[in-house]
Amino acid sequence: MRQKLSAMNYIRNNKRRAAVLIVSLALYLLIVYLTQFILSSGTESFKKILVEDTKKMQLVGLPDSTFNIDREAYESVEAVREAYADAIELLMERLREQPGVKTVQKTQQMGVTIYALIGQYSFSFPLGDEAFLKAYMEHMGATLKEGELPDAPGEIILADGIMKNAGLTLGQKLSDEDFQIVGVAESDSYFGGGITVPEKDYAERVCVLSDGSIEDMGALLHDMGYEFSDSEAQIYDYKAGNADYEDVFAEVETPANLVFKGVMIVMAIMLLMVYTTVLRDRHGEWCLYCSIGYSRKTIYFSILREMLFYSAVAVAAGTGLTIIGMVTVDALLIAPMGLACNYLDFSVMGEIVCGYAVVFALLQIPIRLALHKIRTVDAMEDELY
Repeated sequence: MRQKLSAMNYIRNNKRRAAVLIVSLALYLLIVYLTQFILSSGTESFKKILVEDTKKMQLVGLPDSTFNIDREAYESVEAVREAYADAIELLMERLREQPGVKTVQKTQQMGVTIYALIGQYSFSFPLGDEAFLKAYMEHMGATLKEGELPDAPGEIILADGIMKNAGLTLGQKLSDEDFQIVGVAESDSYFGGGITVPEKDYAERVCVLSDGSIEDMGALLHDMGYEFSDSEAQIYDYKAGNADYEDVFAEVETPANLVFKGVMIVMAIMLLMVYTTVLRDRHGEWCLYCSIGYSRKTIYFSILREMLFYSAVAVAAGTGLTIIGMVTVDALLIAPMGLACNYLDFSVMGEIVCGYAVVFALLQIPIRLALHKIRTVDAMEDELY
């Protein structure tokens, strides 16, 4: 009875050829995963701003009509402002009584833009007094890294990620020199804060620092008896942030997916070409096996065992190379741009597995054709393809 063909014997006797196949498979994993790792740095950064930070901090701006303020009924603009200020004070007092609310403060609002490799997003952060700034930093987990804490009107502190992304420097002035960066914060988020400029008419908002349980600030305000339409109110919370994130993700996803899918297809074609070349070189070997009594089925399963070995070794090697590649790219490209990244993306892993499966399935065609044409030694000179 014939023994089964040993895949390992072939691999040991053809180390260079086996190495080429393993390297090809490992490079497929490395290049495909690394491509998505780089492209996703934008969405990961925007996710921090829109999905994570909005659970801790909400900004609220309501129209006059919410407080039944009719501007024409007042004698002056100053009287209108006083009435609105009184209504805001009452709103803040009531918000402080709501479950999940930690701090409520009337603030000004300043904007900043984060630029990714694909796409960009502008968002706002609050400006208050010194006491609020300290509470805000503690709430958001931000600590002073460089410089000093703001203590005068117009002084601001920004997270290191924002500074790197926008190319800002400590001491630089912004917004027509109304604001000056006096501190750099160490933070997992894109933190920004500062001291209000009373004489300037920057957008005023009620800032709510919460424990993460308030996802829809609009619904909470409606439950409190405040009426307004979504188009009239300016509310920045988890609901609004998540909706913006989906819009940004949809906008960024299309070009990113085109690049990602293109790389996957090119790499798959290269794998097929490499393996098909190897098959051509093994025609004579398989004819010889057939001549000494091995069946095509036995030869086929020997080839499958070889392919499984190549894949297993390639996944291990490719994983190691990918980890090194991600750390390198993060250190040299992503971190210097102040962007965030995700090292463990299961969806991409799934797509890579599917890519391997597709390549494996497509390879069955030339393998089957080659096996169909082998018979005995007299067939060794026949063309396979």
